[in-house]
Amino acid sequence: MNNYILLLLLAAMIVFMWWSSRSRKKQIQKMEQEKRDQLAAVKSGEWVRTRVGFWGRFVDLDGDIVVLETTDGHEMYWEREMIAEIGGQPPLADATDSQAEETADAEETTEQDSNVLGLGEMNSGVSSAEDLDEQQK
Repeated sequence: MNNYILLLLLAAMIVFMWWSSRSRKKQIQKMEQEKRDQLAAVKSGEWVRTRVGFWGRFVDLDGDIVVLETTDGHEMYWEREMIAEIGGQPPLADATDSQAEETADAEETTEQDSNVLGLGEMNSGVSSAEDLDEQQK
């Protein structure tokens, strides 16, 4: 009697596992189809984000290959599965903000470089190359 109950429970577990895996496969196929339909509806020029965080403008779709354009005009080829988000805006800084930061960074870098190289000392205490030679002796 115990063997029959054990076999019945084992059969019920196998049926449940088969049913859940089948429904999961259907769900995955449905999600893939939705993604394909979504990519087919994308218009050229829309922003697209990949799973690795790359933002590019949509150019073309060729089977499972998506062509994205970088901000400098280069085209990159991506697998369809790598597309994470369609639409939206990339987190780009404003051009005026980036230019102001670049000039501030350049000024800091030149001051740090001159101090590291000892150029700051040359300008403050020594006036010519002859004086440098005398100090080295």
